[in-house]
Amino acid sequence: MLILGEILLVAAILIFSYYGMAVALKKYDEAQKRKAEEASAQFEQMFIFLNRRVLLFLFPISALTAGSVAYIISKQWWLGLVFLVVGAIIPGWMISAMDRRRRQKFILQLVDGLMVMNSCLKGGLTLVQSFEILAEEMSAPLSNEVALLNREIKVGVTLEEALLRLEKRMPSEEMTLVTSAVLVARETGGDLTKVFSRLVETIRDRIKLREMVTTLTLQARLQSIIISLLGPVFFVIVKKIRPDHFDIMWKDDLGRIFLLAAIGLQILGIILIIIFGKIEI
Repeated sequence: MLILGEILLVAAILIFSYYGMAVALKKYDEAQKRKAEEASAQFEQMFIFLNRRVLLFLFPISALTAGSVAYIISKQWWLGLVFLVVGAIIPGWMISAMDRRRRQKFILQLVDGLMVMNSCLKGGLTLVQSFEILAEEMSAPLSNEVALLNREIKVGVTLEEALLRLEKRMPSEEMTLVTSAVLVARETGGDLTKVFSRLVETIRDRIKLREMVTTLTLQARLQSIIISLLGPVFFVIVKKIRPDHFDIMWKDDLGRIFLLAAIGLQILGIILIIIFGKIEI
C-alpha cells in the first residue's frame, strides 16, 4: 500500500510538472512574440524592415551567448547567470539607443530642413511642394519621414493630419513647435517664411543650450559612473587577491543578508543617479 502511494505521488508530481512546464513554455513563447512585435514595430519606424522570425530568436540567442561566454571565461556560474540576464536586456537597449540617436539626428536636421523650406516658399512654391523638395534634398532620417508625409498627402490625408502623424512618429518639443506653428499659420493666414525664420532661431538656441548643459554636466556624469563601479571593482580585485575573503558573506546568514542589502542599495543608487542626472530642456 505504501509503495502504491509513493507511485501515485510520483505520478502526480510528473503530471503537474509536465503541465506546469507546458504553461511556462507557453508564457515564454507569448513573451518572446510580444518582444519580437515591439522590436519589429520600432525597426519599421526607423525604416528598417526585418523578418519577425529573426527578431523572435534575437533575445534568447543574445542571452545564451552572453551567459555562455561569461561562464566559459570566468568559470563562475553566478557570473554566467548575471550575463544571461544582461544578454536578454542588451537587444532592447540597443534598439532603443538606435531609435534615440535617430530622433536626435532628426532634430539636428530640422534647422537645415526649415531653411530649405523657407527658400522654397520665397521662390514661389507651395508648402506641399516645399515638402517634396525637402524629401529630395535632405538625407535620412528627415528625408524618410518627409517622404512618408508626402505619400500620405497623395493618398488623401490632409496636410494637418499628416503633420500630426509625423509629430507622433518623431515626438519632440522641436517637432511640436514646427507642427503648431504651421497649423496656426495656415489657419490665420500668417507668413510662413517669417514663421520658419523664427523657428530656425528658436531650435538653434535650444540645441546650443542642450549642448552646453551636456558639457557642463559631463564631470558629474563621469563621477556618477566611477562611483557606481567602485563597489563591483573592489569586489573583483579583492576576490583575485584573496579568494576566501568574502567566504563569510556566503556562509553566514547575516552575511548573506548584508550582501543582498548591498546589492540592492547599489542598484538603487545607480537608478537614483540616472534619475537625478536627467535634465530636461
